[in-house]
Amino acid sequence: MSYEIRYFSLPKVGELEQNIQDRFENSPDGSLVALADGASTSLYPQKWAEILVKSFCHVAENPIESIRRSHEDWLQPSQEIWRQYYLTKLQSPNRKWWQGGSEIKNRGSATFLGLQLQNLELQNLEHYAKNQWQAVAVGDTCLFKLEQETDNLLTFPLTAARDFKGTTLCFESLPEYTSFPPQFAAGWYEYGDIFLLATDALSQWLISDYEAQGEDWKKAFQFHQQQDFYRFINKLRQQKLIKNDDTTLVVIKVSS
Repeated sequence: MSYEIRYFSLPKVGELEQNIQDRFENSPDGSLVALADGASTSLYPQKWAEILVKSFCHVAENPIESIRRSHEDWLQPSQEIWRQYYLTKLQSPNRKWWQGGSEIKNRGSATFLGLQLQNLELQNLEHYAKNQWQAVAVGDTCLFKLEQETDNLLTFPLTAARDFKGTTLCFESLPEYTSFPPQFAAGWYEYGDIFLLATDALSQWLISDYEAQGEDWKKAFQFHQQQDFYRFINKLRQQKLIKNDDTTLVVIKVSS
């Protein structure tokens, strides 16, 4: 199996693209994909989101199993990278007053979603190969999978529009602060299947439109060009159907 991966991102209205707090990464073979949404109320959220997705996609061992064993242990190397980044900023003679943070804004926070795609050799079925996906998530960055035969939409970790709150669960960039335990999900996939990873604003709209038995949510599975994504999100914003926030979508199509 190979994977066609398409990535789209749009800043909130009034912000520059360089200020998007969402960060995406995939492994060279496409079997590992991660998306994180840095909380704008935290310290260096963009950097923390970047460290998290890179840590998931560029490791020697199975990242899902590592996080399942202990998310605190899995986070520790990433937290140390963030701490060193912060100390470098703090020690810079040219740093701005806000770069040192504050008593309240003293760490990075980010939602996180990691997806792993694997080909399994099932020994008890005469070496029959089957493709398994596994996902790990904390917060409101969501995974979607369209079941082609039924038109059912699988959503993880949130499953209803009402589940989206003003504040959300996060991984924290300092071990002194408790990171929320992640949730896990798994299933099977085959040639032609499409996965979506989306940050909270788009995730909430997708689920809302699906719950309302709309058809527009299906368009998210079909984007190929950045300008088409831009037009679609801007239209939703103009209609006040989606909140004004950094909006990121990753489309993964399973190819032969």
